[in-house]
Amino acid sequence: MNDTSDFHPAVPLKPYLIRAMVQWCEDNGLRPYLVIQVDDGVQVPREYVRDGQIVLNVSAEAAHNADFGNEEITFAARFGMQASEIRIPVRAVIAAYPAECPEAGFCLDYKPAADAQPAQTGSGKRLNIQKIK
Repeated sequence: MNDTSDFHPAVPLKPYLIRAMVQWCEDNGLRPYLVIQVDDGVQVPREYVRDGQIVLNVSAEAAHNADFGNEEITFAARFGMQASEIRIPVRAVIAAYPAECPEAGFCLDYKPAADAQPAQTGSGKRLNIQKIK
């Protein structure tokens, strides 16, 4: 077995795993969901944050003009009747799964920003989301 203790990739694996789950879901007619640990660096409607987290449907129908970059994920979405611009640092994504089959998903490490503070929890309103079982 090779010693990988000195291996430090230029681009982390996490954004690739997220993109792979989204693509796999879309290829199979499933809705990809992301669980986000909300802190100061995350731009989402705070009234939908529950226990410091938010679950987002990032399918092409729900996330308009989505860009799944290596550092952040951005898209436009509607929450109720309100249009919102969403900005999520990849470090804040803690799980990805298909809504129709949560057991096919996976969890990811949360890495807080050096200056990030936990989000204030909103009312916990939920729109078409499911918890990972």
